[in-house]
Amino acid sequence: MRRYFIFTIGFLFFSTSAQAAESLTMGSGLLRMLWALLIVIGVILIIFGLVKKRFGLGRMQQGTIKVLELRHIMPKTTLALVEVRGKVMLLGIGAGQINLLVDYPENTSKESDFETLLAEQQ
Repeated sequence: MRRYFIFTIGFLFFSTSAQAAESLTMGSGLLRMLWALLIVIGVILIIFGLVKKRFGLGRMQQGTIKVLELRHIMPKTTLALVEVRGKVMLLGIGAGQINLLVDYPENTSKESDFETLLAEQQ
């Protein structure tokens, strides 16, 4: 990643200094604009790749534990709807503890969201 960034910076420096001596025509102005757009898109993709690698975006739904939904009730209290090996559970997460509130049967559809599962229990 660092190579591409250094290459981009070097390309910008040399292309602007070389083109400063030339007179600008419509074609060269359009070409400069396209190169600048490609460079900006490249920088955005590099930053996205670094953020994805650093924060693990896209890995939330892989594996056997899937967090279906989170609801923050109070500052340190959260309800979590979690699926583990096909079994859906409602967990209460508080300060320093996790409690199993509801253990749903295995035949619960995967399309159910928090409101429908909570309505089934009432």
